[in-house]
Amino acid sequence: MSTSKKVRFFNEVSTQVTFILFVAFTAILAVVFYIVDTEGYEKIRIESAKLVIQIGDSAVNTLSSDIERVQDRALLLKKNAQSLPLQEDLLQVSLANAFDKRDYRLLGSSGLWPDINALGTETAAHPFLMVHQTDGFESAQTDPSADSSYYQSSWFQRIKAVKPESCMWHHVRTTQSTGTPAMSCGIAIERDNKFWGVSTVNLNLAQIQDRVTKFSKRFSSGYILLLDNSNKVIASSNPERLKYIDDTNGSPLDIKAVVKFDPAWASIIEFLETRRTNAVNQAATNVPATIKKTLHSFDQGPKSTADYSLLNYGAYLNANDKTGDTTNNFFLKRFDLSNDNYYHGSQAFVFEVPETYWKLILVQPSFEVNAIADGLSKNLINSIMFALFITAGLIYFMLTYLAFNPLKETTDKISQAENLINDKQYNKLNEVTFSNSRNEIGLMNRSITDLLQRIQSNEGKLANINQQLEIKVEERTAELQDTLKELKNSQLQLIRSEKMATLGQMVAGVAHEVNTPLSYVQNNLEIIGQLTAQYEDLIELVQGLKGLKAEQSVPDNEIQQLLADIISASDEIEDDELSDELKELIKDSLFGVEQITEMVLNLRNFARLDESKIKTIDVRECIEASLKIAGNAIKHQEIVTDFTSTPEIQCSPSQINQVLVNLINNASHAIADKPDGRIEVRTRADQQNTYIDVSDNGKGMSPDILKQIFEPFFTTKAAGEGTGLGMAISQQIMEQHNGDISAISTAGMGTTFTLALPINNELSAQYL
Repeated sequence: MSTSKKVRFFNEVSTQVTFILFVAFTAILAVVFYIVDTEGYEKIRIESAKLVIQIGDSAVNTLSSDIERVQDRALLLKKNAQSLPLQEDLLQVSLANAFDKRDYRLLGSSGLWPDINALGTETAAHPFLMVHQTDGFESAQTDPSADSSYYQSSWFQRIKAVKPESCMWHHVRTTQSTGTPAMSCGIAIERDNKFWGVSTVNLNLAQIQDRVTKFSKRFSSGYILLLDNSNKVIASSNPERLKYIDDTNGSPLDIKAVVKFDPAWASIIEFLETRRTNAVNQAATNVPATIKKTLHSFDQGPKSTADYSLLNYGAYLNANDKTGDTTNNFFLKRFDLSNDNYYHGSQAFVFEVPETYWKLILVQPSFEVNAIADGLSKNLINSIMFALFITAGLIYFMLTYLAFNPLKETTDKISQAENLINDKQYNKLNEVTFSNSRNEIGLMNRSITDLLQRIQSNEGKLANINQQLEIKVEERTAELQDTLKELKNSQLQLIRSEKMATLGQMVAGVAHEVNTPLSYVQNNLEIIGQLTAQYEDLIELVQGLKGLKAEQSVPDNEIQQLLADIISASDEIEDDELSDELKELIKDSLFGVEQITEMVLNLRNFARLDESKIKTIDVRECIEASLKIAGNAIKHQEIVTDFTSTPEIQCSPSQINQVLVNLINNASHAIADKPDGRIEVRTRADQQNTYIDVSDNGKGMSPDILKQIFEPFFTTKAAGEGTGLGMAISQQIMEQHNGDISAISTAGMGTTFTLALPINNELSAQYL
């Protein structure tokens, strides 16, 4: 009776599959983490920069909209002054009606400024004003007889000289009415094709400051600076930290003073100055010489404000250029502030407001981008880890339900049937029932069930025959005793024949293909048994030492001698590298068992070979592996290899190994005990294929035999030595690889098999 077989925990398929899944998912996580760490951060920084540019473009659009609203109000005042009768009350009313509540916060004080004698020779020149209040605008009455010389001011004379039809902007100044900083838009007014005066509307920079503050909230930790076309800061989202107004005169500070000559800003300041110079040069090109001379006469002061009138006029021309860019893309350039004084690492994005040549600078700290990248990468990795572990769990439980549990149930039933057969309880075999599913396990279960039924049926018939014979033996005379013995012998032979016929149907086809790796595994196990003898000797010495220790009076020299023997045995094991050799033998044996499994699957599916996993490899690896598998069969024969450099190919290495092992074994059988027997394996390649030649100098084949070698079940070996399926399966494998196998043989001289595998091979995904 066979003993109960139980698989150790670490040898269970479920444990091994779980370990493989764990290793695979760990590798996936490592790859994901590497990709996120090397590429994700940079992409997040790029996307963050795109977002900042979008915010900057949006901010410039809003500022442009505010500028257009100021210009619209100034144009409306101009239109009223050009179309209404020259009556003071009408002009004052039209001025008051030009504004509504939507303009209260954006606009500062505004007015109509007639030229001298514009209201008549008898009327003194005076402006018509609307003063900005907290809750709206209030008319400012002026004394017509007052001595008003505003028309002699530089800003008035500048507008009179160039006669702009839309806004021409002036320096930032503090309004007399409210004391808040503002920038004035001036437009020339003409009546009867003659200069009449100027309409002005002040842009309230306090409102622009509010705009900039609101935009900065989208940055979390960043800040915004708005510069006029003289590179002076007219708004800051962080006025407490970045002071931009001169307390002595209320005028804006230069960008250099605001950032306090921070060296990190050197490249930005240089860019702004270059940009301003280019704008001045461009304006100088477009402005007539007479107007240019007039404008230069108004530019007094330091170099930083030189050409201010010319630059404003250039901005005026640019704003009225209808062929300009309408894509709303105002971004100019990005700068890396590697060690600025404020954030110690940030990025600055520079934008331009086209109507005024103002510059908007958005500064974003690097730590904010890094924090976003860290958060996204952490969330991504956590999500992937969660998904992978859920997937691994589902795969494991599905495999357990679909494969592991049915396989365990099948092995338990087979052990039960084995015990019944060993106990000759054939009539109880019908109690052994297998699960009936539609997969391969179910197919195997049905085959085993059929086998058990046939065994039970045959044994039942034999039992009946035995019973009848026993009755006849009792009735027959003594002279029939010899016949009875012969009959019993026939019965035993019939039992053996029927059993062999039944079992032979299952094992006959696989015997030849399994024999080679099985022999290899057997030889390895025999070697392992021999190698373990040294370990047994060491154990015996240790046990002897243990026995001596248990005795009370033992000479020290005996213990020392025994210890010396133990150390010598241990050193011998270490010197012989038995552990490494045993590990290699076990590893090779496991590989042989895997080869047996794949051979059985290939034979069972002869009409449609099960495809194995595909890899891109060098055929030399397959040849070396195959020579190793067939090592026992060819260990006493000369093996010659000639590996020329060949391109890597796409194939199923295990199946190519099977073909090579079959060819090497056949070559080994062909040379048999020939003294000068030799097997040669060579590689070569052309532009289409990689070739493997396996040659021997054995007995060769006749032309008639050569024609039949690829037919199923054709063999030249004696009965029981082969099924004739090896070459047929090899041909099927080569066809599935889009390749070819051919043979050249001469009787008495040897045989050469050639495998041709395509270099640019595209195998079907069903191999996976």
